[in-house]
Amino acid sequence: MPYLNTDIPELKGFDTGLCLSNLELLEIRRDRVSESMLAVLSELCNAILQDAEGDPDTVDSILLSLQGSPDGEESVSLPHVAAVNREWLTLTNIHTGLYARLFLYAMMEEKMPAPTGDSLPSPLPAMARGRIAYMPAAFADKAYLRLSALVESPRAAATASFVDACEEVRSGLCEYCILPLENTHSGRLTAFTRLILRYDLQVVAICDLENGAAEGQITRFALLRAAREGEFPAPLRLPPAEESLYLELIHYGDPAGLTALLAAAEFCGVRLCRVDTLPRFEEFDGEEGEAAFACVFDVAGGNFPVLRRYLTLEASEDTLIGVYGSI
Repeated sequence: MPYLNTDIPELKGFDTGLCLSNLELLEIRRDRVSESMLAVLSELCNAILQDAEGDPDTVDSILLSLQGSPDGEESVSLPHVAAVNREWLTLTNIHTGLYARLFLYAMMEEKMPAPTGDSLPSPLPAMARGRIAYMPAAFADKAYLRLSALVESPRAAATASFVDACEEVRSGLCEYCILPLENTHSGRLTAFTRLILRYDLQVVAICDLENGAAEGQITRFALLRAAREGEFPAPLRLPPAEESLYLELIHYGDPAGLTALLAAAEFCGVRLCRVDTLPRFEEFDGEEGEAAFACVFDVAGGNFPVLRRYLTLEASEDTLIGVYGSI
């Protein structure tokens, strides 16, 4: 995409028109340089695979070393340009390294897809599989009927509180639990976000239920299971291609890191649905005073494998809330 529109007939033959023509030529030169960089990145991808001898862990170790700094922030140093131009060029190049790595991840996915881990056997005993803990109530009962349709041989386990439902999953007595996430009256229910973090749960499916007496009032319930170490979250079922598949995470730290995350999502063709600023509470792992942002993306139709590799390698400090569809 050109910097400026250079096709302005009224300016042809004047100094302004000459400047615009020069800009057009520089843009062509820039694009050719960028194309050369893509070719070199392709060669680098092949070299990494050869050096790693096909070992995924070695590949990831090499890819990690390509990051600009240990904390994932871009560091742009331009000693070869005039000092007066460095500040502006730093701003325009802030994500250049990120995009180069994302392109490399995309090529790597084509040649050696990263393992998803979603084929690992369940660590739960047979008696716990299919058991769904929830606190009975009119809405919760409806949510159970809707969400349990996704579970093989489901069995309900009534609990006296939402905390007890989470405890049942953490203790291994139940495979799933059901919690409300948000409603149209209060928005995100942060008390339940705290439970998800405290008990290390991940959302695998959601459903929206209309409140019978108040028109337009909707409560969203989630089916959750315990997070599995070393396994990227996966939905309980993949929705049809025309439906949304959501990825939700909590990002900690300054907004600059959030900007990089959003840039990576855009590169992968993933749509941002919402960002909620969360209050500080002890379940967060971030440093004292850091902000926390709950981000929801629709990954359907985007390059999810590349985004997944980016999150694994460059956003490991963020908390994955889940990958899920709506039923």
